[in-house]
Amino acid sequence: MQYAIHQIFNGYFNIMFKSVRPMENIPCFVFLLVGEDGELILIDTGFSPEYIPGLITSSQQEAEHKLPQAIRNLGYDPAEVKTVIMTHLHWDHTAGMQDFAAARFYVQADEFRGLFQLNPNEETYFCPAHWLKLLPQIEVVEGDVELRPGLQLIRTGGHTKGHQIVEAATASGPVLLAGDAPFNYDLLWKMISPEGWQLFREGPGARFYWDQSIQPRLAAWMDERKISGPIEGEAIPWEHFKQNGRLAYTLHDPRLLKAKIS
Repeated sequence: MQYAIHQIFNGYFNIMFKSVRPMENIPCFVFLLVGEDGELILIDTGFSPEYIPGLITSSQQEAEHKLPQAIRNLGYDPAEVKTVIMTHLHWDHTAGMQDFAAARFYVQADEFRGLFQLNPNEETYFCPAHWLKLLPQIEVVEGDVELRPGLQLIRTGGHTKGHQIVEAATASGPVLLAGDAPFNYDLLWKMISPEGWQLFREGPGARFYWDQSIQPRLAAWMDERKISGPIEGEAIPWEHFKQNGRLAYTLHDPRLLKAKIS
């Protein structure tokens, strides 16, 4: 099975903290895969201007950049998207999940286990409101799997505990859709002082911290799905994947602003 890959531009966002280099004009993309059999498979669901965790934030996102309309503009019906692969659950990848309420969402089990092993303040980079109601539709993945012929899910860890990338067969060869695999935010949580984080939590960042009911609800669901426990896999360095010569694109890849994948 081969796939055509459509990149969907979801907009730009900007994030500023006083003691951290600003993240400016970060492009955000989503990938729509179309199989030879016509199946539509979405990889991640983008961001919302309503949830950008930072001291000073802004974004540019027009109506045509929102996923349902963007998929229609490509000539496809968003209601036909029944499979969504989540590279991970950071806020800038999960905002559109509820637009595909009839879909099944493929997430690594370690991504949920990792939510109980976060750095202090790291919870602000996850927005459970985007996906808590969808827990019954989550398909839990353990490690590397062939989801469809020509479509591999590869657990990488690193960026998050359960980060995964996608290898898709195309007419021009295999392509890696790499999520945020090259990026590591571990230092972010240390570059801002505990006092700075406390001010953020008590001030403009209060809404990004989790309600106390969320972890017990998650834990109960994980127990029911029998996925509770320690992280199962080690992080695989991004360099391991770069060495094999396959084309690779991240979800924030500026090259995608100028060129199409297929």
